[in-house]
Amino acid sequence: MKRFIAFTLVLMSLLILPPSVKADDRAKAMRHGRMKKMTCAGCHGMTGKGAQRNGKLVAPAYEDSSILKHDPEMLALIILKGIEPDLGTYGGAMVGLEKVYDDHALASVMTYVRNKWGGHDDYISDGQAAAWREKYAERTAPVTQAELEESRNSASPD
Repeated sequence: MKRFIAFTLVLMSLLILPPSVKADDRAKAMRHGRMKKMTCAGCHGMTGKGAQRNGKLVAPAYEDSSILKHDPEMLALIILKGIEPDLGTYGGAMVGLEKVYDDHALASVMTYVRNKWGGHDDYISDGQAAAWREKYAERTAPVTQAELEESRNSASPD
């Protein structure tokens, strides 16, 4: 009888517990990122196609974004420090959100946009976000267009 109870408890735990912590963390990050993306939607659009003002995109669309498809570190740097304006293409600059997003929010937003529009099925952890924040803590300038172009040119498909 004890074996039967033990077997039943093990079987029930397998049915109740998620298959992996990482999958559970990714699902939580996706839910949190979906809520936090409201900060981004004013410029990037709710549907990932970019928001327009006066017939001009305010910021790049998420769809087909090389930044979302490749290096997550560059995405983190852009979110944390912002990006200088490309006024020939977009309506303004992106301000840095390092004071707005804590590490969890940064990781969640990155997970969400990379998975939703970047073709990934991955998870950016709070630890990764914290490491990038620390790496660029002394930097005060936004990402330049030259840095962005270099990142695009050096990116290789995953």
